[in-house]
Amino acid sequence: MPRIEPAPLSPDGNALSNSLLARVMGRNPEILRAFGRLDTTIRFKGRLPVELKEAVRRATAGGVGCEYCASLGAPQESYDDKRTSLAVAFAQMVADEPKGISDGMFDVLREEFDEEEIVELVAWTCLVAISGQLFGLVMGLEAASEDEAGAYQAALAELARR
Repeated sequence: MPRIEPAPLSPDGNALSNSLLARVMGRNPEILRAFGRLDTTIRFKGRLPVELKEAVRRATAGGVGCEYCASLGAPQESYDDKRTSLAVAFAQMVADEPKGISDGMFDVLREEFDEEEIVELVAWTCLVAISGQLFGLVMGLEAASEDEAGAYQAALAELARR
């Protein structure tokens, strides 16, 4: 059971707004609205594909330790796309040892990403993916049910198509 009682389910039936993380954060609606705007802006807008961002989220969830976040989808073993592989490796470095990120790492990122994309990747990794995972870890969120994890993935796919 989470350390804070989740808010009731949202009547809109949206899988993202009814996620356990959103419902716990929803105990302070102003914070949930602000985090939701940030999440939506970085996740669904910008130049990097939603699939790359989801790969980053999946890759960092287990290492950060949020049982809930890790249960929303397992990371892949490898990626066919060089940009996704690099983004995932970078995000894992941020999660494992943020002080270890060097100027040289940014030189490597510049081989595949432009400046705007690097800002988007760092913002996604630090301000949404890892911060949300830390929130879930600290709040003691348990794993999502198979139904909830499936609904999360379906909602992401639908929003990514828009």
